[in-house]
Amino acid sequence: MATKEGYVAQAPRKKEGDGVTTRGRKPPRSPEIDVIYEDEGYVVVNKPADVRMDGEFDVTVEKLVRAHMTKKDATWEKEGKIRFVHQLDYATSGVLLLALTRPAAAFTCKQFERRTVQKKYLALVYGTIPPGTYKYDEHIANQPGLDFRMTVGTSSNPGRSALTYCTPVGYGEYLGKRVTKVLLEPSSGRRHQLRVHLLTAGFPIVGDATYALDSELGPDDPSTPPRMFLHAWNLLIKLPAPIGFRLFETEDPFKGFVELSPSPPADFSALVSLA
Repeated sequence: MATKEGYVAQAPRKKEGDGVTTRGRKPPRSPEIDVIYEDEGYVVVNKPADVRMDGEFDVTVEKLVRAHMTKKDATWEKEGKIRFVHQLDYATSGVLLLALTRPAAAFTCKQFERRTVQKKYLALVYGTIPPGTYKYDEHIANQPGLDFRMTVGTSSNPGRSALTYCTPVGYGEYLGKRVTKVLLEPSSGRRHQLRVHLLTAGFPIVGDATYALDSELGPDDPSTPPRMFLHAWNLLIKLPAPIGFRLFETEDPFKGFVELSPSPPADFSALVSLA
């Protein structure tokens, strides 16, 4: 239920043909991975949109990071191992931390399991969300008959608890449709949590080919968004001593894409005042 307020196990590898809806969008052709930070235990990257984590695909995060590490040390090609301590969806871009050793992975995995990691996402959604901070706490469950899709939990299919805070930060239009830019702060990490919570609230993410209206558009339709507008903007996590807490952050990839106003449209504000 949405209320207004005042204020990791590794997934199984997928193969070509598995149930991932992309609607014709293809991954970047052999992109170079943008490395934000690296040391002996970790690599933090800015994951490109429309790139899978691993598996039998031409372009994956694992292959891109492995190529980066091999450039520095040729022995990495055979001896190095990348360990995912958290996941980002295929269509989601942004901050992603990978461990290079077993102890490093264990140290950070515990923080994700205990929900002590702070994550912030940026998204562009269809519709106008009134100013304020909203709490979405619907359970997230597998959608029966569709392994890849998720849905809100019910009494017969309760799913698992999930919590997302959503704050509007800008208002504008995209291809003639009203949109809101939001800051999202999940305190849990369920599959498709942000996408399902926003969809359930009535504000699907622009370019979400699985859950939004964009799923009805073909890849050659001029109104098809170039990507899903969901980005893992920053990550606050504790690394082993002597480093301690570190905030990893990227630039806002949606800045300038849509002209935004800090306030809702005038006619929307008028309607709210009359309600």
